[in-house]
Amino acid sequence: MNPEENRFKVNLGGMIEILSNHLYSQKDVYIRELLQNATDAIRGRKLISEDNFVGEIHVDLTIHRSGSSTLFFEDNGIGLTEDEIHQFLATIASSSKGEKNFEEKQDFIGRFGIGLLSCFIVADEIVMVTTSAKTRESFQWQGNADGTYEIKKLSQSLEEPGTKIYLTSKALKNHEEHTNFILEDLADALVKYGRCLEVPIFLTCDKGEKIVNQETMGLGKFDTLESLSRDQILKLGQKILQEDFQDYLLIETANGRTKGIAYIIPHTVRMNAKKRNTIYLNQMFVSDEIDSLLPSWAFFTRCILWTDELQPVASREDFYKNKRLKTVAKELGSSLKQGIEMLESSALEKLIAAHYLSFKSLASEDPDFLKMVYTFLPFRTLNGEEKFADILSQNETIYYALSVDDFRQIADLARNQGLIVINGGYSYDSQLLTEISQILEDFPFNKLKIIQPEDFQHTFQPLSFFESTHLQEKLKEINQQFEELNLLVIVKHFDPSSMPMVLLSNHLTQNQRELERTAEESNQLFGGILEDLMLEADQLPPAKLYLNYDNPLVKRIFEKKQPAGIKNIIEVLYIQALLLGHYPLKKKELNLLNSSLLGLLDQFI
Repeated sequence: MNPEENRFKVNLGGMIEILSNHLYSQKDVYIRELLQNATDAIRGRKLISEDNFVGEIHVDLTIHRSGSSTLFFEDNGIGLTEDEIHQFLATIASSSKGEKNFEEKQDFIGRFGIGLLSCFIVADEIVMVTTSAKTRESFQWQGNADGTYEIKKLSQSLEEPGTKIYLTSKALKNHEEHTNFILEDLADALVKYGRCLEVPIFLTCDKGEKIVNQETMGLGKFDTLESLSRDQILKLGQKILQEDFQDYLLIETANGRTKGIAYIIPHTVRMNAKKRNTIYLNQMFVSDEIDSLLPSWAFFTRCILWTDELQPVASREDFYKNKRLKTVAKELGSSLKQGIEMLESSALEKLIAAHYLSFKSLASEDPDFLKMVYTFLPFRTLNGEEKFADILSQNETIYYALSVDDFRQIADLARNQGLIVINGGYSYDSQLLTEISQILEDFPFNKLKIIQPEDFQHTFQPLSFFESTHLQEKLKEINQQFEELNLLVIVKHFDPSSMPMVLLSNHLTQNQRELERTAEESNQLFGGILEDLMLEADQLPPAKLYLNYDNPLVKRIFEKKQPAGIKNIIEVLYIQALLLGHYPLKKKELNLLNSSLLGLLDQFI
């Protein structure tokens, strides 16, 4: 017995449900599909017609007394033959545009044979009348949401090739999620999807017919952007992106098949802000939320892009994340960088001032770009935020701290000694400053060096023999008491005399302290994980609390007879040093502060 061959059947109603609720995110997507089919038909006819052929799309909306409405779409494109109707309208995922190699240049927008069926989202019935430019025969096709369709040949062919589509809105009582066609919404959808199409779109309204894409028709053809004036491009950005811009850069890929306008956002934006770029495929709108076509550092731009080389997903609202897209994204990033490099100094300085984080991100990845922009980059110094060129003008030798903690520890000492110190603890800064120091090696006048808290120990003056002998026993006793805190108290002479103490510690000790503080504030599970990361006390060098013997307060401390009183005051100075360094206090240190103050009160009250 021979096995019987069967075919899968498709539930069209279920398919429409999938299209409506899962594949397409926009309910007006059927407008895009109708525009797409009409435009492709016109482009197809141009391939076989005389040079003076002019394509047109006409749209009309009729409101019936019953409250329903009928949408009419007409194009004078190539039309369909009877065989093509059966092949392309009755078979889901078949396309009249044929199989496509997306690496090759394509003029057609359509990719899948589900376009016209999307009209069932808003209509129970689709009527199409078409005349083929190949055979000049006219046919009427009527498709129903239940999956049935009828084709009949018209006895009298239409004079002009083309296709007419009639959609009658679904009955509201049966489809509460849908509404009648509304003229204003229709006009907005036509503009959104078709503003850049080279075919005029005529919409019939109360005042007669108007071309809804009159101002932007054909925009995106790759020979048009360069012909636009600066004012025209800025107005285009306001119209499409709904934002006022002051500057822009033209960008394109190496092969010229993806091209666009990168508008500079005129205000500071967060690095993690959602990147919203508007993309057109073969001049048809795809999405205004594409974030995969530019590098992450380009968050200071909003782009309008036109392409004919990327492969859309089934919904045509995004592109496949394939090798082609990655190549396009990389080349657009390179083009944007080249545009920045060509800016005049005043424009570049203004741009970096508003979006310096983006430029630091790019410069950290591109040494050549860093050489071009480093003098414009802002850094945080002892005087506040300054442009690097201004920092260089202040001294021959510039220092930078590798972390915010290091900078805080040495700030007062460095300021007193007249040093120029940059805080390299912010995003990208330490890496950039290290690379800039190598750039400056080629110049004889400026040097950029790392500075660490330990470097200042050599500037402190030792105690005299008499002072050292006088304090030796007291310091020994004090340090025994501070072993629990992993703190070493040292007495030195240093400037300024108004500074009673300074706390210096290396990175290991700082990291351990931060782990301990975080573990205190975490739950038991996470706190246990952090404790496993901590080093043993004997593996850590102690933090060093330097007391300034030139300071009157410190001298008075060591004149006290009671050891307990000395210990309490030094504990308070230690807490004060932590607070001046902007260190959040651990529970142990808060308890230490309370007990020290209570101890002092007990001595005087």
